[in-house]
Amino acid sequence: MATNANKTLLVIGQNLRRIRTAAGLLQEQLALEADIDRTYVSQIERGIGNPSILTLKKISDRLKVGLADLIVGV
Repeated sequence: MATNANKTLLVIGQNLRRIRTAAGLLQEQLALEADIDRTYVSQIERGIGNPSILTLKKISDRLKVGLADLIVGV
């Protein structure tokens, strides 16, 4: 059974994937433009990466969404 922390990471990952694909970006493009590793973007989207608030801020800035958009539903 998933813990609350695991559920939180899964929700963030789902939100990230939804927003990224709606923006028409590949993981590699987002990673390059947000200055993070592509494999880390993949880990976040799968709910196994635990991003810092600064990493989420880089991602939200690149996607031109508010930080809250990545964590809505948590």
